Amino acid sequence: MVQRPLQAFYCCISSSFMASDKPSTLYFFSLDAIRGFAALIVVLCHWQFFFYKDYTVQTAPLEDFHLPLYSLFSILYHHAFYAVDLFFLLSGFIFFWFYAEKIAKGTINFNYFITYRFTRLYPVHVLSLLAIIPLQMWMVKQSGHTFIIQNNDYWHFLLNLLVIHSWGFEKTPALNGFNGPSWSVSVELLLYLLFFLLAWRRQYDKKGLLILIVIAGAVIQAFYPMIGQGIYSFFLGALVYHIYSWLCTKKDVRKLTRNVAITAALLWCYILLEYYFSFSRQLFFSFTHKALPAWTDDNNEKIFYLATNTFFRTIVSPVTVLALAMAETIKSGIRAKWTQVLGNASYCLYLIHFPLMVASAVLVNALGLPQTIFQSPLTLLIFYIVLITLSILGHYYFELPVQQTLRQKLIKKRKSTVPAAIIPEG
Repeated sequence: MVQRPLQAFYCCISSSFMASDKPSTLYFFSLDAIRGFAALIVVLCHWQFFFYKDYTVQTAPLEDFHLPLYSLFSILYHHAFYAVDLFFLLSGFIFFWFYAEKIAKGTINFNYFITYRFTRLYPVHVLSLLAIIPLQMWMVKQSGHTFIIQNNDYWHFLLNLLVIHSWGFEKTPALNGFNGPSWSVSVELLLYLLFFLLAWRRQYDKKGLLILIVIAGAVIQAFYPMIGQGIYSFFLGALVYHIYSWLCTKKDVRKLTRNVAITAALLWCYILLEYYFSFSRQLFFSFTHKALPAWTDDNNEKIFYLATNTFFRTIVSPVTVLALAMAETIKSGIRAKWTQVLGNASYCLYLIHFPLMVASAVLVNALGLPQTIFQSPLTLLIFYIVLITLSILGHYYFELPVQQTLRQKLIKKRKSTVPAAIIPEG
Protein backbone atom coordinates (compact mmCIF):
# COMPACT_ATOMS: atom_id res chain seq x y z
CA MET A 1 0.00 0.00 0.00
CA VAL A 2 1.22 3.51 -0.83
CA GLN A 3 1.76 5.66 2.23
CA ARG A 4 -0.45 8.67 2.66
CA PRO A 5 1.45 11.94 2.21
CA LEU A 6 1.38 12.93 5.87
CA GLN A 7 2.46 9.44 6.89
CA ALA A 8 5.31 9.63 4.41
CA PHE A 9 6.22 13.04 5.79
CA TYR A 10 6.31 11.72 9.35
CA CYS A 11 8.24 8.61 8.36
CA CYS A 12 10.79 10.67 6.47
CA ILE A 13 11.30 13.04 9.40
CA SER A 14 11.36 10.50 12.20
CA SER A 15 13.66 8.03 10.44
CA SER A 16 16.20 10.74 9.79
CA PHE A 17 16.88 10.95 13.52
CA MET A 18 18.38 7.48 13.40
CA ALA A 19 22.03 8.15 14.13
CA SER A 20 24.91 6.50 15.86
CA ASP A 21 28.58 7.15 16.41
CA LYS A 22 29.31 5.85 12.90
CA PRO A 23 29.35 8.44 10.14
CA SER A 24 27.75 5.89 7.77
CA THR A 25 24.43 6.08 9.63
CA LEU A 26 24.33 9.83 10.11
CA TYR A 27 21.77 11.98 8.36
CA PHE A 28 23.22 15.30 7.22
CA PHE A 29 20.59 17.89 8.11
CA SER A 30 22.88 20.82 7.32
CA LEU A 31 23.54 19.53 3.80
CA ASP A 32 19.78 19.30 3.30
CA ALA A 33 19.51 22.88 4.50
CA ILE A 34 22.11 24.32 2.13
CA ARG A 35 20.59 22.34 -0.74
CA GLY A 36 17.27 24.02 0.01
CA PHE A 37 18.81 27.46 0.34
CA ALA A 38 20.75 26.93 -2.89
CA ALA A 39 17.48 26.27 -4.70
CA LEU A 40 16.04 29.49 -3.28
CA ILE A 41 19.14 31.41 -4.37
CA VAL A 42 18.75 30.19 -7.96
CA VAL A 43 15.45 32.08 -8.07
CA LEU A 44 17.34 35.32 -7.45
CA CYS A 45 19.70 34.49 -10.29
CA HIS A 46 16.74 34.10 -12.65
CA TRP A 47 14.72 37.07 -11.38
CA GLN A 48 16.56 39.26 -13.89
CA PHE A 49 14.63 37.51 -16.69
CA PHE A 50 11.61 39.67 -15.89
CA PHE A 51 13.58 42.71 -17.07
CA TYR A 52 14.98 41.35 -20.33
CA LYS A 53 13.78 43.02 -23.50
CA ASP A 54 10.66 41.11 -24.58
CA TYR A 55 11.55 38.63 -21.80
CA THR A 56 14.21 37.35 -24.20
CA VAL A 57 17.40 39.44 -24.43
CA GLN A 58 19.44 41.18 -21.75
CA THR A 59 20.09 44.73 -22.94
CA ALA A 60 21.41 46.31 -19.75
CA PRO A 61 23.59 45.34 -16.76
CA LEU A 62 21.89 44.01 -13.63
CA GLU A 63 22.59 47.27 -11.81
CA ASP A 64 20.15 49.05 -14.13
CA PHE A 65 17.26 46.65 -13.57
CA HIS A 66 16.47 47.92 -10.05
CA LEU A 67 16.10 44.36 -8.82
CA PRO A 68 14.32 44.00 -5.46
CA LEU A 69 16.65 44.45 -2.49
CA TYR A 70 19.57 44.62 -4.90
CA SER A 71 21.81 46.53 -2.49
CA LEU A 72 21.37 43.74 0.05
CA PHE A 73 21.48 40.71 -2.24
CA SER A 74 23.65 41.90 -5.11
CA ILE A 75 26.24 39.20 -4.45
CA LEU A 76 23.52 36.57 -4.87
CA TYR A 77 22.04 38.19 -7.97
CA HIS A 78 25.47 38.14 -9.63
CA HIS A 79 26.83 34.81 -8.40
CA ALA A 80 23.84 32.58 -7.71
CA PHE A 81 24.85 30.31 -10.60
CA TYR A 82 27.36 28.71 -8.20
CA ALA A 83 24.36 27.16 -6.47
CA VAL A 84 24.01 24.62 -9.30
CA ASP A 85 27.64 23.57 -8.78
CA LEU A 86 26.73 23.08 -5.15
CA PHE A 87 23.90 20.71 -6.16
CA PHE A 88 26.37 18.54 -8.07
CA LEU A 89 28.95 18.73 -5.27
CA LEU A 90 26.40 17.63 -2.67
CA SER A 91 25.20 14.80 -4.90
CA GLY A 92 28.75 13.52 -5.29
CA PHE A 93 29.34 13.63 -1.55
CA ILE A 94 26.04 11.93 -0.67
CA PHE A 95 26.30 9.24 -3.34
CA PHE A 96 29.82 8.20 -2.36
CA TRP A 97 28.82 8.31 1.31
CA PHE A 98 25.63 6.30 0.94
CA TYR A 99 25.65 4.24 -2.25
CA ALA A 100 29.22 3.51 -3.39
CA GLU A 101 30.18 0.70 -1.01
CA LYS A 102 26.71 -0.88 -1.17
CA ILE A 103 26.88 -1.03 -4.96
CA ALA A 104 30.42 -2.44 -4.88
CA LYS A 105 29.31 -5.19 -2.46
CA GLY A 106 26.18 -5.97 -4.48
CA THR A 107 23.78 -4.87 -1.73
CA ILE A 108 22.22 -2.49 -4.26
CA ASN A 109 22.05 -3.61 -7.89
CA PHE A 110 21.59 -1.48 -11.00
CA ASN A 111 17.84 -2.07 -11.23
CA TYR A 112 17.28 -0.93 -7.67
CA PHE A 113 19.65 2.03 -7.94
CA ILE A 114 18.40 3.42 -11.24
CA THR A 115 14.76 2.86 -10.26
CA TYR A 116 15.17 4.86 -7.07
CA ARG A 117 17.11 7.63 -8.76
CA PHE A 118 14.93 7.83 -11.88
CA THR A 119 11.72 7.90 -9.86
CA ARG A 120 13.23 10.67 -7.77
CA LEU A 121 13.87 12.80 -10.86
CA TYR A 122 11.15 11.94 -13.34
CA PRO A 123 7.72 12.75 -11.82
CA VAL A 124 8.41 16.43 -11.08
CA HIS A 125 10.45 16.78 -14.27
CA VAL A 126 7.54 15.58 -16.41
CA LEU A 127 5.03 17.63 -14.45
CA SER A 128 7.04 20.83 -14.92
CA LEU A 129 7.65 19.97 -18.59
CA LEU A 130 3.93 19.58 -19.25
CA ALA A 131 3.12 22.70 -17.22
CA ILE A 132 5.50 24.91 -19.17
CA ILE A 133 3.94 24.13 -22.57
CA PRO A 134 0.54 25.87 -22.12
CA LEU A 135 2.22 28.70 -20.21
CA GLN A 136 4.66 29.41 -23.04
CA MET A 137 1.85 29.09 -25.60
CA TRP A 138 -0.11 31.68 -23.63
CA MET A 139 2.96 33.91 -23.51
CA VAL A 140 3.38 33.66 -27.31
CA LYS A 141 -0.30 34.46 -27.80
CA GLN A 142 0.04 37.53 -25.55
CA SER A 143 3.31 38.96 -26.80
CA GLY A 144 4.46 37.01 -29.84
CA HIS A 145 7.47 35.43 -28.12
CA THR A 146 8.34 32.89 -25.45
CA PHE A 147 9.69 33.64 -21.98
CA ILE A 148 13.50 33.34 -22.25
CA ILE A 149 13.69 29.72 -23.46
CA GLN A 150 13.98 28.92 -27.16
CA ASN A 151 13.96 25.62 -29.09
CA ASN A 152 10.53 24.63 -27.83
CA ASP A 153 9.97 22.19 -30.70
CA TYR A 154 9.08 18.51 -31.08
CA TRP A 155 12.71 17.35 -31.12
CA HIS A 156 13.58 19.10 -27.90
CA PHE A 157 10.33 17.95 -26.32
CA LEU A 158 11.36 14.36 -27.04
CA LEU A 159 14.81 14.99 -25.58
CA ASN A 160 13.24 16.54 -22.48
CA LEU A 161 10.79 13.67 -22.15
CA LEU A 162 13.69 11.20 -22.18
CA VAL A 163 15.73 13.45 -19.82
CA ILE A 164 18.63 13.51 -22.29
CA HIS A 165 18.23 17.15 -23.34
CA SER A 166 21.68 18.10 -22.03
CA TRP A 167 23.61 15.13 -23.39
CA GLY A 168 24.71 16.83 -26.60
CA PHE A 169 21.69 15.94 -28.73
CA GLU A 170 20.19 19.43 -28.58
CA LYS A 171 20.61 21.77 -31.56
CA THR A 172 22.50 24.37 -29.53
CA PRO A 173 24.29 23.70 -26.21
CA ALA A 174 22.58 25.46 -23.30
CA LEU A 175 19.43 25.96 -25.41
CA ASN A 176 17.64 22.74 -24.62
CA GLY A 177 14.06 24.02 -24.65
CA PHE A 178 11.05 24.14 -22.34
CA ASN A 179 11.91 24.17 -18.61
CA GLY A 180 15.41 25.62 -18.88
CA PRO A 181 16.68 24.85 -15.34
CA SER A 182 16.03 21.14 -15.92
CA TRP A 183 19.31 20.93 -17.85
CA SER A 184 20.97 20.01 -14.55
CA VAL A 185 18.49 17.14 -14.08
CA SER A 186 19.56 15.70 -17.42
CA VAL A 187 23.24 16.00 -16.48
CA GLU A 188 22.49 14.50 -13.05
CA LEU A 189 21.02 11.40 -14.69
CA LEU A 190 24.16 11.00 -16.79
CA LEU A 191 26.27 11.35 -13.64
CA TYR A 192 24.23 8.60 -11.97
CA LEU A 193 25.24 6.21 -14.75
CA LEU A 194 28.91 7.18 -14.55
CA PHE A 195 28.84 6.86 -10.77
CA PHE A 196 27.23 3.41 -10.83
CA LEU A 197 29.80 2.14 -13.33
CA LEU A 198 32.62 3.41 -11.13
CA ALA A 199 31.15 1.88 -7.95
CA TRP A 200 30.21 -1.39 -9.66
CA ARG A 201 33.79 -1.75 -10.93
CA ARG A 202 34.96 -1.06 -7.35
CA GLN A 203 36.91 2.00 -8.40
CA TYR A 204 35.03 4.41 -6.15
CA ASP A 205 37.84 4.62 -3.59
CA LYS A 206 40.66 5.21 -6.11
CA LYS A 207 41.51 8.83 -5.28
CA GLY A 208 43.94 9.20 -8.18
CA LEU A 209 41.26 8.13 -10.63
CA LEU A 210 38.76 10.54 -9.10
CA ILE A 211 41.25 13.39 -9.46
CA LEU A 212 41.73 12.49 -13.14
CA ILE A 213 37.95 12.51 -13.63
CA VAL A 214 37.72 15.95 -12.02
CA ILE A 215 40.44 17.21 -14.36
CA ALA A 216 38.62 15.63 -17.30
CA GLY A 217 35.48 17.47 -16.21
CA ALA A 218 37.36 20.76 -16.32
CA VAL A 219 38.58 19.97 -19.85
CA ILE A 220 35.13 18.88 -21.03
CA GLN A 221 33.68 22.08 -19.62
CA ALA A 222 35.68 24.06 -22.19
CA PHE A 223 33.81 22.26 -24.99
CA TYR A 224 30.47 21.36 -23.42
CA PRO A 225 29.96 23.43 -20.25
CA MET A 226 26.95 21.62 -18.80
CA ILE A 227 28.31 18.08 -18.75
CA GLY A 228 31.79 19.27 -17.80
CA GLN A 229 30.39 21.33 -14.93
CA GLY A 230 28.48 18.34 -13.62
CA ILE A 231 31.41 15.92 -13.83
CA TYR A 232 33.79 18.40 -12.22
CA SER A 233 31.63 19.20 -9.21
CA PHE A 234 30.11 15.74 -8.70
CA PHE A 235 33.43 13.94 -8.50
CA LEU A 236 34.94 16.79 -6.52
CA GLY A 237 32.17 16.00 -4.04
CA ALA A 238 33.43 12.40 -4.06
CA LEU A 239 36.90 13.60 -3.07
CA VAL A 240 35.39 15.73 -0.31
CA TYR A 241 33.66 12.62 1.01
CA HIS A 242 36.93 10.66 1.06
CA ILE A 243 38.65 13.49 2.93
CA TYR A 244 35.73 13.58 5.37
CA SER A 245 35.88 9.81 5.87
CA TRP A 246 39.64 9.94 6.47
CA LEU A 247 39.45 12.84 8.94
CA CYS A 248 36.71 11.08 10.90
CA THR A 249 39.12 8.24 11.69
CA LYS A 250 41.56 10.56 13.45
CA LYS A 251 41.72 10.68 17.24
CA ASP A 252 41.73 14.47 17.27
CA VAL A 253 38.67 14.70 15.03
CA ARG A 254 37.10 17.43 17.17
CA LYS A 255 40.15 19.64 16.82
CA LEU A 256 40.29 18.93 13.10
CA THR A 257 36.60 19.79 12.79
CA ARG A 258 37.18 23.09 14.53
CA ASN A 259 40.10 23.87 12.21
CA VAL A 260 38.09 23.02 9.10
CA ALA A 261 35.18 25.16 10.35
CA ILE A 262 37.52 28.10 11.02
CA THR A 263 39.02 27.68 7.55
CA ALA A 264 35.55 27.71 5.98
CA ALA A 265 34.61 30.84 7.94
CA LEU A 266 37.82 32.61 6.86
CA LEU A 267 37.22 31.66 3.24
CA TRP A 268 33.73 33.15 3.36
CA CYS A 269 35.08 36.30 4.99
CA TYR A 270 37.55 36.59 2.14
CA ILE A 271 34.81 36.06 -0.46
CA LEU A 272 32.63 38.79 1.05
CA LEU A 273 35.51 41.24 1.46
CA GLU A 274 36.70 40.61 -2.09
CA TYR A 275 33.21 41.14 -3.49
CA TYR A 276 32.71 44.47 -1.75
CA PHE A 277 36.28 45.83 -1.88
CA SER A 278 37.93 43.96 -4.80
CA PHE A 279 41.40 44.11 -3.25
CA SER A 280 42.59 40.88 -4.93
CA ARG A 281 41.35 42.07 -8.28
CA GLN A 282 43.15 45.38 -7.87
CA LEU A 283 46.39 43.62 -6.90
CA PHE A 284 46.10 41.25 -9.84
CA PHE A 285 45.49 44.05 -12.34
CA SER A 286 48.31 46.11 -10.86
CA PHE A 287 50.70 43.16 -11.17
CA THR A 288 49.76 42.28 -14.76
CA HIS A 289 49.97 45.91 -15.89
CA LYS A 290 53.58 46.01 -14.69
CA ALA A 291 54.70 42.46 -15.50
CA LEU A 292 52.69 41.96 -18.70
CA PRO A 293 51.98 45.41 -20.16
CA ALA A 294 50.90 43.92 -23.50
CA TRP A 295 47.91 42.24 -21.88
CA THR A 296 44.63 44.05 -22.26
CA ASP A 297 42.21 44.64 -19.41
CA ASP A 298 39.81 42.32 -21.19
CA ASN A 299 42.34 39.47 -20.97
CA ASN A 300 43.02 40.29 -17.34
CA GLU A 301 39.30 40.24 -16.60
CA LYS A 302 38.85 36.83 -18.19
CA ILE A 303 41.82 35.33 -16.35
CA PHE A 304 40.76 36.79 -13.01
CA TYR A 305 37.21 35.53 -13.50
CA LEU A 306 38.51 32.04 -14.31
CA ALA A 307 40.73 32.11 -11.21
CA THR A 308 37.96 33.25 -8.86
CA ASN A 309 35.49 30.81 -10.40
CA THR A 310 37.91 27.93 -9.91
CA PHE A 311 38.78 29.06 -6.38
CA PHE A 312 35.16 29.17 -5.26
CA ARG A 313 34.15 25.87 -6.86
CA THR A 314 37.30 23.98 -5.90
CA ILE A 315 38.09 25.40 -2.47
CA VAL A 316 35.29 27.42 -0.87
CA SER A 317 32.29 25.17 -1.61
CA PRO A 318 34.09 21.88 -0.83
CA VAL A 319 35.56 23.18 2.44
CA THR A 320 32.11 24.47 3.45
CA VAL A 321 30.50 21.08 2.80
CA LEU A 322 33.35 19.33 4.63
CA ALA A 323 32.99 21.62 7.65
CA LEU A 324 29.23 21.05 7.89
CA ALA A 325 29.52 17.28 7.48
CA MET A 326 32.23 17.00 10.13
CA ALA A 327 30.36 19.27 12.54
CA GLU A 328 27.28 17.07 12.30
CA THR A 329 29.33 13.91 12.73
CA ILE A 330 30.84 14.92 16.06
CA LYS A 331 27.48 16.25 17.27
CA SER A 332 25.57 13.12 16.12
CA GLY A 333 23.35 15.16 13.87
CA ILE A 334 21.74 18.57 14.08
CA ARG A 335 18.12 17.69 14.76
CA ALA A 336 16.29 20.37 12.82
CA LYS A 337 13.17 19.06 11.12
CA TRP A 338 12.66 22.09 8.91
CA THR A 339 16.03 21.55 7.24
CA GLN A 340 14.94 18.19 5.91
CA VAL A 341 11.57 19.55 4.84
CA LEU A 342 13.29 22.32 2.91
CA GLY A 343 15.92 19.95 1.53
CA ASN A 344 13.39 17.37 0.38
CA ALA A 345 11.26 20.05 -1.28
CA SER A 346 14.29 21.68 -2.91
CA TYR A 347 14.09 19.58 -6.07
CA CYS A 348 10.44 20.45 -6.58
CA LEU A 349 11.24 24.07 -5.77
CA TYR A 350 14.08 24.15 -8.29
CA LEU A 351 12.03 22.70 -11.14
CA ILE A 352 8.75 24.55 -10.67
CA HIS A 353 10.22 28.01 -10.06
CA PHE A 354 10.66 28.63 -13.79
CA PRO A 355 7.08 27.65 -14.77
CA LEU A 356 5.91 29.86 -11.90
CA MET A 357 7.97 32.73 -13.33
CA VAL A 358 6.35 32.25 -16.73
CA ALA A 359 2.93 32.14 -15.07
CA SER A 360 3.76 35.36 -13.21
CA ALA A 361 4.76 37.12 -16.43
CA VAL A 362 1.60 35.91 -18.15
CA LEU A 363 -0.56 37.09 -15.24
CA VAL A 364 1.08 40.53 -15.16
CA ASN A 365 0.54 40.90 -18.91
CA ALA A 366 -3.08 39.76 -18.66
CA LEU A 367 -3.83 42.24 -15.87
CA GLY A 368 -2.09 45.06 -17.72
CA LEU A 369 0.29 45.68 -14.83
CA PRO A 370 3.65 47.37 -15.46
CA GLN A 371 6.78 45.25 -15.65
CA THR A 372 8.21 47.33 -12.82
CA ILE A 373 6.02 45.38 -10.40
CA PHE A 374 8.81 42.80 -10.36
CA GLN A 375 11.10 45.42 -8.82
CA SER A 376 9.05 45.38 -5.64
CA PRO A 377 10.40 43.41 -2.64
CA LEU A 378 6.77 42.55 -1.85
CA THR A 379 6.41 40.85 -5.24
CA LEU A 380 9.55 38.83 -4.59
CA LEU A 381 8.30 37.87 -1.13
CA ILE A 382 4.90 36.76 -2.46
CA PHE A 383 6.63 34.74 -5.18
CA TYR A 384 8.78 32.97 -2.60
CA ILE A 385 5.81 32.25 -0.35
CA VAL A 386 3.82 30.76 -3.23
CA LEU A 387 6.84 28.84 -4.52
CA ILE A 388 7.82 27.33 -1.15
CA THR A 389 4.22 26.41 -0.36
CA LEU A 390 3.70 24.74 -3.74
CA SER A 391 7.04 22.95 -3.45
CA ILE A 392 6.35 21.48 -0.02
CA LEU A 393 2.83 20.44 -0.98
CA GLY A 394 4.08 19.13 -4.31
CA HIS A 395 6.75 17.03 -2.63
CA TYR A 396 4.56 15.41 0.00
CA TYR A 397 1.29 15.17 -1.97
CA PHE A 398 2.59 14.45 -5.48
CA GLU A 399 6.26 13.59 -5.63
CA LEU A 400 6.39 11.10 -2.74
CA PRO A 401 3.16 9.22 -3.57
CA VAL A 402 4.12 8.91 -7.25
CA GLN A 403 7.64 7.78 -6.29
CA GLN A 404 6.30 5.09 -4.00
CA THR A 405 3.81 3.82 -6.58
CA LEU A 406 6.40 3.66 -9.34
CA ARG A 407 9.00 2.01 -7.12
CA GLN A 408 6.57 -0.67 -5.99
CA LYS A 409 5.65 -1.43 -9.60
CA LEU A 410 9.18 -1.33 -11.00
CA ILE A 411 11.04 -3.09 -8.20
CA LYS A 412 8.12 -5.44 -7.52
CA LYS A 413 8.91 -7.92 -4.77
CA ARG A 414 12.65 -7.28 -4.54
CA LYS A 415 13.58 -6.45 -0.95
CA SER A 416 16.45 -4.15 -0.10
CA THR A 417 18.54 -4.15 3.03
CA VAL A 418 18.26 -0.37 2.94
CA PRO A 419 15.09 1.11 4.52
CA ALA A 420 13.39 3.24 1.89
CA ALA A 421 12.61 6.01 4.34
CA ILE A 422 16.26 6.76 4.98
CA ILE A 423 17.49 6.64 1.39
CA PRO A 424 18.82 10.15 0.76
CA GLU A 425 17.14 12.20 -1.91
CA GLY A 426 20.46 13.43 -3.33
